[in-house]
Order: sequence, then structure tokens, then C-alpha cells
Amino acid sequence: MKINWVVKETDADLLLMSQVLGVSEITANMLANRGLRTKKKAQAFLRPGGAPFHDTLGMKDAEKALARMAQALAMGEKIVIYGDYDVDGVMATVIMYRVLTRLGGDVYYYMPHRVEEGYGLNTAAVQQLAEEETRLLVAVDNGISAVAEIELANALGMEVVIIDHHEPGEVLPPAIAIVDPKQPECTYPFKELCAAGLAYKLAGALCQKINTPYIEEREMCALAAMACICDIVSLQEENRTMVHRGLGALNADKLINPGLGELITQRGYIDKTIDAYCIGFVLGPCLNATGRLDSAELSVELLLSQDIDNRISLAQELIALNTERKDLTAQCVERALEGIPPDTALPKILVLTDPHAHESVAGIVAGRVRDTTHRPTLLLTPAKDNPDEATPSNPTWKGSGRSIPAYNLFEALYAHRHLFHRFGGHAAAAGLTLAEENIPRLREALNRDCPLTEGDFLPTLEIDRVLAPGEITLELSRELEALAPFGKGNPAPLFATYNLYVENIRPIDAKNTLIFTLKGENNSRLKGIAFGLNRQYHEALAALPQGSKPTLDAAYRIETNVYNGMVSVQMAIKDFVLR
Repeated sequence: MKINWVVKETDADLLLMSQVLGVSEITANMLANRGLRTKKKAQAFLRPGGAPFHDTLGMKDAEKALARMAQALAMGEKIVIYGDYDVDGVMATVIMYRVLTRLGGDVYYYMPHRVEEGYGLNTAAVQQLAEEETRLLVAVDNGISAVAEIELANALGMEVVIIDHHEPGEVLPPAIAIVDPKQPECTYPFKELCAAGLAYKLAGALCQKINTPYIEEREMCALAAMACICDIVSLQEENRTMVHRGLGALNADKLINPGLGELITQRGYIDKTIDAYCIGFVLGPCLNATGRLDSAELSVELLLSQDIDNRISLAQELIALNTERKDLTAQCVERALEGIPPDTALPKILVLTDPHAHESVAGIVAGRVRDTTHRPTLLLTPAKDNPDEATPSNPTWKGSGRSIPAYNLFEALYAHRHLFHRFGGHAAAAGLTLAEENIPRLREALNRDCPLTEGDFLPTLEIDRVLAPGEITLELSRELEALAPFGKGNPAPLFATYNLYVENIRPIDAKNTLIFTLKGENNSRLKGIAFGLNRQYHEALAALPQGSKPTLDAAYRIETNVYNGMVSVQMAIKDFVLR
């Protein structure tokens, strides 16, 4: 599929920015592209470790939440942290549990089972917790849409505090306190905290309220940082500060949390740098796999365990579950791609069904199909936790969706909310359950109302700047490292360079990877590596006149490469045009 390159433009005074900030004009350009055009904002971004957090009490209902938790601690009431089964929900649960426990609370946690119970509060769990004499229920990473469930909790004698970051609906639940910066009337200046980030801030504010130093603050920050990366929230402002501090704490002491340290050890990173890649693609998937294929209680238990043998066993179990999850995902992706029509007949919105898919990998698979087709994609599979509305002749299906930048999936689904038993999410991703008979109705409605044009389906690479070959230096690579960690809201800088002569090319493994030696102006030589582009290169080469000497236009990221003790700059090529 053709990829559209779009070079960003800026009217910022890059020379002035570089002089004031003490960076190159190229780095100044990267800051301007991210909206950091004032000295204060740019300096805070370049030095995130010292950037202050906003006042936690500026969040709507934060004081109410803290007061109710402090009251529960003082009165010895039973408190239950009701979490979620992904990394964000696990970390938020661990943070609140650890801090409330260390403050002397009678605290327990409850992790819903993805397959048997589904997302968020459910009536059976609420009834069970009430029977167990729970007095305060703290819902983390869920609750903002649980109107009926919290009404039931209140009727059964429980009060509920919600700590959530998802989009609220038109009606808010009757909780005693709702801490969610996205809710109406909340004037908190940063709206993109994840649930663990909210838990980290509230736990600190609670300690302050009762005149206690923040308990194990560096460890709690490390856990919140992992959640920020795994939940793909914007890595700017407070999230950037949190991730910078958390990664610093984790690299300074990889055993800062013994359970996490055991997972780091078994994944082979005890002597390596823990960065956003490691968290997002090595450690995070293992923690997520428990909630997908078993119970997220396993991840919580690992992070809370005080027994070394138990930690070893749990870490091994998490790794095995993640291996199983990868196998299930690969099988499901293959079936999904086989079942979609050819490009000429692709609908604008793909609503796919797979009766054999494990529902826990539906979101991952939808994302892979989306990446392949560049179409918003929903994958639905039969639900195991059929709600009361389901009947044998009309069972419930459950699914997840992943979208493209031009299409707000949450708004599109919200317009047809009458078709669902429940749904939730945001612009880029959503989850839903619905009756089987409503699947074709949903497919027809989404495609009928879809405003996307053919241009919206072209994948786009946003190029930060065009560089001359001589500007690609080791010094620039090292300077750009100050912009890390990279992720949503702060993507790794992407550059383009044109008319590079292909001097040499060779494959380095069986994974479709190529090593380029490229020659630019003044015979300068550059090294490039391209993962997954072997076939694309040779197809492009075959289309050129025989015997021609090809030149390459490359879209790439700049990396520092260390090999056999030698340090050099390297182009990590993401796309190319061969001429």
C-alpha cells in the first residue's frame, strides 16, 4: 500500500529557539513540531525530571475522595480496590492497595475476569462484595459508566469512589466522588492521565492529608510510568514527567519492586536499560497476558508478593501466558485477513466476526487488521459472560475496535448505542457487547454514516524535517535522545532524505531485514537498516529499467548503533521510494 509522506511545516524562529535553549536548529524544529514554542514549555520538556506536577486537589471531587478514604482508614472500614485486567488497571490497583495498606487500612482487591465477567463493575461482584461487608469500594480504571452497578452498591450499603480516565457518558454514576479529569466541570489542566497516574497522584495527596511521607513514592512512580506507556496515553506534560522519573527510578534499582524485578530478570533485562520499548513490548505484554488468558490477579500478586519462590513461579507463568497469547493472536490474524474482501471491495468500516477467536485478543487482532487495511476495524466473537438480555436464539457477541486518525470510533459507536448492551472507549479504540442479530445492523449503519473519503484510507508518515546527508550525525542522534521517552503525543522524530545512491545492500536474517550502505553528497556514507522491507525493495528494484543505478528517498529515524564496541549513527528506515 502506498504511503503518503507529509513534511511538517513551522513558522517558528528556529534559530532563536536553538540559541535560547542551547540546542541545534534541528532539535528546535522537533520541539516546535510538538507545540513547544515557549521557553518555559520547551525547557520543561527537555528537563522533565524537574517539572512540577499540577495540584492534585485541582481535580473535581479529589478532596471528597481523599476525605472518604481517610475516614475509612480512621474507622477501620473494609475497603476494596476494584481494578481492571490491563496493565493500567493492575498498576492502579497495586498503587492504591499498597499505600492504603501501609497506612493501616483493612484493604482487599478485586480483579474482574475478562471472559467470565467482562469489563468494569458487574452486579454479581457488587452483591458479593456487599455480602462480605465492604463499606468503601474504590473503582480504578473503571466505573465512569457503571450507573446501574453503583446504584446497586449504594442500595446495598456501600459507598463508591471512582478513579477513572475514560470518557464519561451523558449520565454520571451516583458515586460519593468521581475523579476523572475528562468529566464535565473538571477544570484540571491536564486531561490525559491514565488511571495509574491518577492513583499515584491521589495516593500521594492522601499521605499528605494525614501528615505521612509518600510511602515508597519512587516505586509507585515506576509503576505509574509503566501504565502510561502500556496504556498509550499522551507522553507530554505530567505524563512525560511521570515516565521520566519512573524510568529513572526503575533503572537505578531494577528490584525496586521485587516481583517486577523477577520478571525483568527472566526476560533478560536485568543488565539492560529499561526504556519505553522494553516496557511496551517486553514487560507490559506479560503483565497484560494474565488478564487476557487467565486472571489479572496473577499480575497483582506478582507485584505484591513477598516470597521469592512465589515470584519466580508467577513470573514464569506470566511469560508462558504471553507466549500462548502471541500464538492465539497470530492464528486469529491469519483467519481475519483471509476473510476480508480484496482492496477493490473493501468497505469503509470493517466489522468482522470470528466464532473461534479468544475474545481477549480481539483488540490486538483488530489493530493488526487495521494496520494492514488502514480501515477502522471491529472484531466480534461470542461472549462467554452473556448478559441477562441474551437468549439461546440470540446470543451476545463481544468485540473490540481500533480506528485510524481520521475516524472517531467512540463517537461513531455512540451514535448507534441503542444497538449495544454496553460499550465504551475513546476515539482510537473501543469495546462493546451486542446481540448477534444487531451485528449486521451495526455493520450497515457504520458504513452508511461513514464520512471518510478514499484519501483518509491512505496511511500517512508525518515527516518532521528533511535532512541533508551531512546533517545525519552521531552528535544529532545523541541530542535527540533528550526528547525521549517516545510514544503517543511525542513520537520519535521522523526525517526524510532524498537522492541517496544505493552503494550496497544485504539481508541480515530471515526476518525480511535489510542493511543499506548509502552514499550522499560529497561521497558521505550512511548506514541504514530496514525491518520488514526486503520484499518491497526487490519489487521496486524489479520495476526499474535493467542496469540502472538506483537512488533512494528514505523516511527514517536516527539511532545510535553500538556494535562490537563501536558507536555510530544509523538510519532506521521506515519507508522508501526507489528511483
